[in-house]
Amino acid sequence: MTRRISRRNVVKTSGIALTASLAGCLGSDGEYPADTITSIIPYDEGGGADNIFRQMADPLSEELGTDIHIENVPGAGAMRGIGQLLGEEPDGYTIGKFNPFTTSVQAMVNPPDFDMEDLQGLATIGLNAIVLIGDPDEEFDDVADLIDRYNDGEFGNIGGLGASYLPNAAFFEQEYGMGWENYVEYSGGGPINQAVASGEIPAAFNTDGSALPAAESDEVDVLAVLTSNGSEIFPDAPVITELGYENMDFIGQITRSMWVPPGTPEEQLETLTEAVEATVESDTIQEWADETGNTMTYGPPEEADDVLEQIWSDIPDVVDIDDLQDDS
Repeated sequence: MTRRISRRNVVKTSGIALTASLAGCLGSDGEYPADTITSIIPYDEGGGADNIFRQMADPLSEELGTDIHIENVPGAGAMRGIGQLLGEEPDGYTIGKFNPFTTSVQAMVNPPDFDMEDLQGLATIGLNAIVLIGDPDEEFDDVADLIDRYNDGEFGNIGGLGASYLPNAAFFEQEYGMGWENYVEYSGGGPINQAVASGEIPAAFNTDGSALPAAESDEVDVLAVLTSNGSEIFPDAPVITELGYENMDFIGQITRSMWVPPGTPEEQLETLTEAVEATVESDTIQEWADETGNTMTYGPPEEADDVLEQIWSDIPDVVDIDDLQDDS
């Protein structure tokens, strides 16, 4: 599935918080947790976010001393599951896992009947870099060569995952001076790779994990890693800031994050956070991370909160949200 959006409709012309009772949270002996904890995953079973949390579920259950029930609640670009999480009782028995970048872009494009910024961070658990990939047949020398050839009119289309990576394309136009004409939406990382490999589009944005199979088979070239943190999957790929381009970390990486309903008591949040940290840093998870290339690193609740706040602050400075909504 593909869809095209003209940059003229999405690029701007200039520049770039509940108190809850502890009642019901504790068991009869005052211990927490005293019941099953439900984790809401706002995607279908088998996707990346679901697979990662399923790897964590057993060791996290052991750390907490209670069962973890995974509830997949897909629909509306993850908004259905996120809305359910926001509406749950803030008693420490419901958590959720999703990245704030792509879900926030979805909420900007098709605003739900809730405010994503009401989410309360639980932890960050790792990063995936977003990379710029190119068609090997085009023999791009580097990012500068790609930009020059777009500006010369040789190419007009660039692609990415739905509307989620449209801010990346807009940043390239606004900050790097790259004159693309149409942003082509694809339904997943595999279709993005295929579109580039087949010559349907000359370049696209994808996550490093999604791009890996096509890069390993030489079907696509990784032209740049778009976060200054680099990519463990592509450690030798050029990093955009090291090429002299402006930092775009706020949209150059996907921060895998966990959340709780707003107003979750501090005592429960601390217990959950300590368990997540121990799980992420366990030998079991780190060995799995090394085997799969899914970097797993723990960050505290405030890190998740900060990432979410920055996304909602900075993206509207890059993309005209009103025009983007009209086109979607």
